[in-house]
Amino acid sequence: MTIIFLTHHENFKGYSMTRYTEFLKEGMQTKGYNSEIWNPKPYLSKAIFPESLKKWLTYIDQFILFPLWFIVKSKRLSHNTLYVLTDQALGIWMPLIKNKKHIVHCHDFIALKSSLGKIKENPTSWTGKIYQKLILKGFSKADNFISVSKHTQHELIGFLKREPVINEQIYNALDPMFQPSSADKARAMISEHLKLDLSQGYLLHVGGNGFYKNRKGVIALYSTWRTLTKNSLPLLMIGYPPSNTIYEAYTTSDFKDDIHFITDADNDFLLKSYQGASIFLFPSLFEGFGWPIAEAMASGCPVITTNEAPMNEVGGDAAIYIDRCPSNEAMNSWATESAKVLEQTLQIPKEDRNILTLKGQENVSRFNGNMILDQIEEIYKRIE
Repeated sequence: MTIIFLTHHENFKGYSMTRYTEFLKEGMQTKGYNSEIWNPKPYLSKAIFPESLKKWLTYIDQFILFPLWFIVKSKRLSHNTLYVLTDQALGIWMPLIKNKKHIVHCHDFIALKSSLGKIKENPTSWTGKIYQKLILKGFSKADNFISVSKHTQHELIGFLKREPVINEQIYNALDPMFQPSSADKARAMISEHLKLDLSQGYLLHVGGNGFYKNRKGVIALYSTWRTLTKNSLPLLMIGYPPSNTIYEAYTTSDFKDDIHFITDADNDFLLKSYQGASIFLFPSLFEGFGWPIAEAMASGCPVITTNEAPMNEVGGDAAIYIDRCPSNEAMNSWATESAKVLEQTLQIPKEDRNILTLKGQENVSRFNGNMILDQIEEIYKRIE
């Protein structure tokens, strides 16, 4: 069987989706399948034009040129070829594969719910609403689905309003590079890289600037915690350079000198950051899965995250939970209550911390890559 993985335009591929697609392709190749990744190339959008125009040229690459290329290319393949939409956000392409063997991988419906007015923190423009409506109309025509969490699977049924032929849930696979190691050695490496003294530990957050990552909340939580404690652990924030609103939250913090944005982290630095952290803070508002929760646990770092799905689905009984930040207006009161949980967690005895990290190791065994590939292969083989 040949498997074609359809994924995002090169200009729109994020780190997580790139990693996910490569995992599927390489995993199926090791199982003996002819696997390829097809995605739009920046034919028009690579030309020298203003950034505002490049966005629209990228859409032409995706929704006009790529479908024409796909039609020609797919005619050369057998009828037994399986076409995989690696993200339901590619639903606009569904007409290309509706009458072929197909399956859709579903991650999160944050953008779609925002367009329907269900997420007040993230209003959507009128063009965005049209775009998401087309995506929904597209993936709703599919027969077969795999969701990365039970939460996503439940939401999918609500959007489809019908039972698909295949509707399975399979967790994301954890990269085996995430393993525990000496916290002291990790801190020494991070300290040398950042020219900081992190020998006593630090707090860590990993995430982008999307509203749902709640980076403003992380800064508010940290700043409030510093007013409640004698502890002066710094905060490392790994991800993209802060947006204007996040930077404003940073500049207004009384403890901004101890908040450090790290925008050049490679995989080894990320791993060492997890291994050396005193606590990993992940107070997301929404997620599709929540990779960093599992990564931190696998690296031996205690996790504080939001007590809502799918964060508590991924964290299981091995995470410390706080309430979801209800709104920007209520952020200060939320930060105060969350800071108390952070302080209590930092004060737990070493023996209890070791028990917590061991529970984390046990919890993330659910995300074994080989086991997950076996589950995905079994589903792929069922598709007619």
